[in-house]
Amino acid sequence: MSISWLPDSQPLPTRRPVSLLAAIVVLVACLGGLGTAYGFAQMGHGQPVVLVVKPVLQGEVIQSGDLGVAEVSVAGAPTVPLADQGRVVGSRALRTLAAGSLLTPGDFGQPDLPPGSTLVALRLAPGQLPSAPLPGGRHLLLFGLPGLEDADDAVSVFSAWVVYPPQSQLDGTSVMSVAVMAGDVSGLATYLLHQRVTVVLDERAP
Repeated sequence: MSISWLPDSQPLPTRRPVSLLAAIVVLVACLGGLGTAYGFAQMGHGQPVVLVVKPVLQGEVIQSGDLGVAEVSVAGAPTVPLADQGRVVGSRALRTLAAGSLLTPGDFGQPDLPPGSTLVALRLAPGQLPSAPLPGGRHLLLFGLPGLEDADDAVSVFSAWVVYPPQSQLDGTSVMSVAVMAGDVSGLATYLLHQRVTVVLDERAP
């Protein structure tokens, strides 16, 4: 079904006296001027709210430089007042925030872990991480690689979800936190202790 914003065709109006048409034109012009003035007045009295000025991946810490200010005059709009910006800085993005969007109350906080999972911190070398962005909620596979002394052992695979995206460190490594099912933590611990974990994207995930 197509939708048109054009008005329906109307029958041609009957001719009016010139004086009446002139009066109508003047009245419309006056009303239009009042409406424009009212609109500008409303725009000039908007409420200051928090604006996202830099993109922030889901799970990343929101910094003060990621935020700006905008004015809105729509009552009841889901926005965050500028006075509450202090609560936003230092929290985590609960979804990926696009630059130029207005921040809403559900956009920031601390992410919840999947049921039955545990938060695990990983320190990884560049070759242990995929080059693709890893926003919060992304499903991953953690490959536990056997050591030289047990090279005949099979690779162990653990399911994980990104909670806090990778953050680069001064030594060239990256630190990230993932959610791992509680029953897998003990099996994963040995590989983590010897730094034999490689992160792989689960291509089956959407």
